[in-house]
Amino acid sequence: MSESILSNERVCYICGSPEVVQHHIFHGTANRELADKEGCWVYLCPPHHTGREGVHFNTAMDLRLKQLCQERWEELHGGREAFRAIFGKSYL
Repeated sequence: MSESILSNERVCYICGSPEVVQHHIFHGTANRELADKEGCWVYLCPPHHTGREGVHFNTAMDLRLKQLCQERWEELHGGREAFRAIFGKSYL
């Protein structure tokens, strides 16, 4: 697994809590490997990961993380079409 392109600090990316789990921003069977390879993950606390208002249940929060990650990926690796070629779609 590569380093995160958003933050490698071992605290929740949203609230700063030190109790964290790794969240693959682009998830699902095929995308999990891509997320690891491309650094598209962050640490989240349990409430922001799988809690009622967490990223797995809050579509606005999920989309915002995807957008932030895509923006950073494009800065590092070469633009929207390159992103689409790897991840299959744009979130921006």
